[in-house]
Amino acid sequence: MSETETPAAPEVAPSPAPSTALPLFFSSVVGINPAQHAGLKLDRAAGFGFAAAAQAIPIGLGEFDVACQHYPIVFTTGPQPTPMALMGLQDGRNLFVQPNGAWKVDSYIPAYTRAYPFIFVEDAAKKTLFVGMEPNSKVLSTTQGVALFEDGKPSPALNEAISFCAAFRESLNAGIAFGAAMQEAGLLEEEEANINFATGGTSRVRGFKVLKAERLAKVDDATYLAWRHRGWIGAIYAHLHSTPRWAKLVEMTMPTAA
Repeated sequence: MSETETPAAPEVAPSPAPSTALPLFFSSVVGINPAQHAGLKLDRAAGFGFAAAAQAIPIGLGEFDVACQHYPIVFTTGPQPTPMALMGLQDGRNLFVQPNGAWKVDSYIPAYTRAYPFIFVEDAAKKTLFVGMEPNSKVLSTTQGVALFEDGKPSPALNEAISFCAAFRESLNAGIAFGAAMQEAGLLEEEEANINFATGGTSRVRGFKVLKAERLAKVDDATYLAWRHRGWIGAIYAHLHSTPRWAKLVEMTMPTAA
């Protein structure tokens, strides 16, 4: 995204997930299988090192209110604008993941990040959903954490993770629907941010869209009312109110930009 110019829950699936484009954080995705993964444990204490290179992370519609207090909210370009929380101004750099893998204190952790290493996978051929996971994730262990299976059945910890993934997927789809409506209404516009740091160096962030506030006045009353019924007016203003968070990213980037 950027250039730095100077320094009911679906059943647990027994088969691998067919995927050509892997989602963020994932190097592979497999179906969770009690026969193969009975000995695995979920170790959240392993931290968030897997997200250290994520410049932006998807967020669901239900996260706008809290995310706007910590990150700029932007939309991806292309035909399906997806809401994203911007984590940094340099490609491959998440300013909120500390060297020890901890997330920056008092900063909101996006649900997509908390759901990892689990994710819902759609099998387009069979038109079904199942729960997949990153088998090589460092938050999975055979020695540390809570078991994924007990007596061959999903443990409470795994069931909780599946429920969390289901809730996030619903929220993410709602966010994508919101972005699509904003684009159809002509409110989104592709932007580019060119930043000059006071300590020296520059950075360019591009490949994102934002909502233009001045275009809201052109939305007809019927459409605006329909958006209000869908809870989108709050999301519009949360997105607009996230703009000051750009200054926070600049401040956090300056020591390394020099």
